[in-house]
Amino acid sequence: MATIERSGEFEDAEHFRRESLGAFAHEIRTPLTSIKMVMELARRQAQDGQLILDAELADMLRVSVEDLQSLADDLQETSRLERGRLTLATGPCDLGSAIAAAQELLDGHPELAVESEETLQGPWDAPRLVRTIAGFAQSANRLGDGSGLVRLESEAGSEAVVLRFTSGEPGGDPRAIGADAGFSFFRARQLVLAMAGSVHSARAERYATFTVALPLQANGGGSRG
Repeated sequence: MATIERSGEFEDAEHFRRESLGAFAHEIRTPLTSIKMVMELARRQAQDGQLILDAELADMLRVSVEDLQSLADDLQETSRLERGRLTLATGPCDLGSAIAAAQELLDGHPELAVESEETLQGPWDAPRLVRTIAGFAQSANRLGDGSGLVRLESEAGSEAVVLRFTSGEPGGDPRAIGADAGFSFFRARQLVLAMAGSVHSARAERYATFTVALPLQANGGGSRG
């Protein structure tokens, strides 16, 4: 039967905090490097002291700035969640619809293969649950076998529904979840905790599984903030 496992029994919050900052620092370098490259190319095409951005460079700059903004928004949201400054919606949210929306958001990168699915509704913030599901899928693929296929199983109990994201096959020595999980993992984990749920992670060589428990009853009657 599915039950809620409190994350503190399994995971060190301080460890996750350190690793999440490492993941953010790593990921923010990609758009910054791209912006630096665009500016350098624009200088090479400069005329009369003015930088020139052709259509291709302008598009690269736009995408990089949007990526920076998205990372900054995610960091701010995670910080507000951790400090209890952001109240989430309490549903109702349809689990099947959220999984389908996450699959659409992922667009096959990676492919989320739903092996079992419960048909139910819960007191969860629907838009954020979609991004949470997508984030765990991306991180499982990154830490697992990297095949581009992540398996998703769900099981409902009296108190919670459990979602299990798995990439690869178990075996080998256990490894800690680190910054290489990507910032999407740490954001998704913080969102689950904010929804009064829990996350249990297991990792080995070319294998990762995240067991996510979401409560089926609202806790505290929160509202959208």
